Amino acid sequence: MRVISGSAKGKKLASVKDASIRPTADKVKMALFNVLQHGVINFNFEGCTTLDMFSGSGSLGIESLSRGSEFCFFLDVSRESHLVCKKNLQNCGFSDLSAHALMDIRTKKPFFIENKFDLILADPPYGKEYLVNILEFVTRNDLLNSDGILVIEDDIRAELKLNNNFKLIEKKNYGKTQLIFLIPN
Repeated sequence: MRVISGSAKGKKLASVKDASIRPTADKVKMALFNVLQHGVINFNFEGCTTLDMFSGSGSLGIESLSRGSEFCFFLDVSRESHLVCKKNLQNCGFSDLSAHALMDIRTKKPFFIENKFDLILADPPYGKEYLVNILEFVTRNDLLNSDGILVIEDDIRAELKLNNNFKLIEKKNYGKTQLIFLIPN
């Protein structure tokens, strides 16, 4: 696993040793960021704020920072993931541009953050049906800017049931993975 582009391009990223944690494949990560920057979205990372949900090693959020995001908040339920993510941020020189929290989004606890995010990246465990939880969490805590983008990576078999708060703008399939790109309605 490595950083694909930007100021930390080529930096190797450590991964969590837990076999139940599936890091995003470089091919899928490259596709995700290509759709954001060069597809119908034309997203500009310069100065944006990012939330990396189910952050694991921090690969997606670190990629966003490497491409110009000014800040990334990393959210995961695993203490081991939290420690590996911090190590990767330090290795890439992004520790000062980040914050972390250990939290299970399914608990319905409020998530307090001062500012909304321009980009939310969610890579939940496959087969756990987190899609509804992600949409509810983002909506309940009012986390996405009105012109922001929510990207969810999930198993291709996961069924997306949109609520009235989001609109699908792009969906791409890569092997057993789907990338879902949403904007606020």
